[in-house]
This record gives sequence, C-alpha cells and structure tokens, in this order.
Amino acid sequence: MNEIKEIFYKHIENGICNGAEYIINYNGKIYKEAIGFKDLEKKIKLPKNLYYRIWSMTKPIVSLAAMQLVEKKFLSLDDTIDKYLPGIKKINILNKNSKNINDTYLSNKIPTIRHLLLHTAGFTYNTSNNIIAEEYEKRKIFHSGETSLEEEVYNILQLPLLFEPGTEWHYSVSIDILARIIETITKEKLINILSENIFSLLEMKNTNFYINKEDNINLANTFEFSRDTQILKNLNPAARKLVNYWYPANNKTYSRGGHGLFSTAEDYLQFSNMLFDGKNFKGKELIKSETLNQMRVNSLDSSLFPLEISSINTIKDRKYINDLEGYGWGLGFRVLMNKTKHNPYGAIGEFGWSGYASTYFMVDPLNRISAVLMMQIIDGERILKQDFYNNIFKNLK
Repeated sequence: MNEIKEIFYKHIENGICNGAEYIINYNGKIYKEAIGFKDLEKKIKLPKNLYYRIWSMTKPIVSLAAMQLVEKKFLSLDDTIDKYLPGIKKINILNKNSKNINDTYLSNKIPTIRHLLLHTAGFTYNTSNNIIAEEYEKRKIFHSGETSLEEEVYNILQLPLLFEPGTEWHYSVSIDILARIIETITKEKLINILSENIFSLLEMKNTNFYINKEDNINLANTFEFSRDTQILKNLNPAARKLVNYWYPANNKTYSRGGHGLFSTAEDYLQFSNMLFDGKNFKGKELIKSETLNQMRVNSLDSSLFPLEISSINTIKDRKYINDLEGYGWGLGFRVLMNKTKHNPYGAIGEFGWSGYASTYFMVDPLNRISAVLMMQIIDGERILKQDFYNNIFKNLK
C-alpha cells in the first residue's frame, strides 16, 4: 500500500491536492497515513484524525438509520411519503423538457421511502442542470445554517418533482426528506437517533453535526480546485455551487440528511467496518445481515442505467471521468456491477459512497477491505479517488 503514499505525494507536488488522510483495513491489517498540509501557505503538516466535513457521506449513515426503522416495522419501503409528511396534498410534476416552473401536471403517484433511498423520487439538487434545480437555488434551499431540517424540507415540497417517481435515477436531496421522516416517526431530533442507534454503538465519538469551538483548530481547511489554473485555491462561493450550502461548525441545533455531519477517518472506518456484517467490533448487531444485504445490492431497473452525476458546472473534457460507470445503486450505496475501462481493478459487489469535498469510502466484502479517504477539496480532480481505489486493488496479495 506504500504506492498510494507516493502517488499522493506527487499529487501534492503537482498542486491538485493539499493533503490527504486515509485508513485501509485489509483483512484486519490496518494501513494509516496522513500526508501533505493542513495549511498550504504556512506549510503546516496535516495531522492524523482531523475533523472533516463529510458532505454526502452523511447519506449512508442516515440511510442505515432508516433501514433500522424498517426492521423494527416503524415504516415500510413502500410507504408513500405523505403518510409521514401530512403537508403533502398533491404532487405536481414538471412536464418533460419544460423550461417553465409552472408547466406541470398533477400526479397521484407519490414518492415512497424506497424511491427516496434509490434517488428515483423526482427531487434534484441546486447545482443540477434543470429548471427545478434553478428554483431551489433561487429560494436558497439549504443556504442557511440556522433553518431547521423541517423548514428546509417544507420548502422543497412546495416545488414540483422533476419526473414521475420511479422513472429516472437522479441524485438529489431525497435523503434530507428521509431524515425528516425519521424525525417525524421517532419524534426525536435526527442527531439523537443517529447517536443512540449508530454512533454510540460504534464508539464514533467524533461524529456529529457540530464540533466544539475549542476543536475548531482540529477542523481540516477546505480548498477548491480551479479548472482554469489547475491548482488549489481558496473557496469561491459562486452561483449554483453546493459550496453555498451553509455548513456551520459550532451550531448545536443544525442537522441535515444529505450532508452536514463532521467525522474523522477513524470514526468513519468504524462505520465502514460494521457494513461487513451489520455488527460492531464487540459483536453487537446494529442491523440484520439480511437487511444489510438488501442495502448493498443493486435495486435499480436496467432501464435507468447508466448512472451519472453531473451539474451545471461539469466540464466534460478529455479528462472527464464518469465515476459511476459500471455501478448500480442499492438502498443507500453505489454498488459495483461491472468492471469498466476506468475501473478495471475493483471487485464486483464493492460498495460505498463519497462527499462533495473529495471524501470517499468503500467496502469490499469479498476481499474484506474497508477504506476511508479524507480530503477537503471542492471540485477535486477525480483522479485522486481513482488512484486511491485502483492502488488498493492492485496491491492485494
């Protein structure tokens, strides 16, 4: 695994990465490194076990919490969301290819819990290239660090769906909707549910929607990769970029479902290790193996392939990589179904997810590998995650 370290040193020298922390668990043997710089200007080295904004790596945790409730029969995958969000009176759906937010039709097909988990519900993201996403941005969905999850979800539900539920795959804010449903069912704040049913059992003591002010010094700095100069720069909160999503460090009332958590490499490895069999390191079961198996196999119809996440800012030049090529989607994770030109090394059945600021994790049940990569680079070059992934599999013995 030493090749990974050398490759990342080259990426740091070339200016596309300030630093990276990673932990790889290969059949019980741990490989752990932190290389590069926390502060580029002052050349302060990146220490191990910093706090990171994990962005969309919040989603698998919330998805697991939802599936725990499914096991306990508090909800069903085929329940429609209006059962738990009574404010929904009707579902308006945008007419296909329409450029008018009011050009909609009324549908009696309401998204289900399954649709939310699979990103087939019809919601979108502010950065996507469609008129609904544009309206999300106009209404500043998730731009505030002070609004409640309930308020944000209410605002989303006032807008039409992009498509009829179940007819397309489109990465979206659907896990935020799911998180609010979890709160409605349990009558608890989301963080209380996650802490009681996941974090405490895995001893993830450094994972939360906030960090204490005295720990701000241990929060990784966030950079942005410039497509123009091909080097890192300070954050540029331009229009239609997710960096506009407010992600406060010290607000104890803040929570979201699709992003918002802070975590460390060691904490997230505990979560990743649990996904082998649904149990913690002491053998305590968090989720049944049957339910876990349901989460980590593809649940999408072949008509919805290929999967791809692109935004209004995506540049499809010669270096562009669709890193979902060959993947399907389970109830919370991407799942490798086929090896491809860009992914010739991975093991079929490998699953995991990533975050907007270049965080990444994967679990390979076949080879007993779990791995976590922590960086804080908005619009980071995809080669960073690809090199990490490929060199894990190339070094198997």
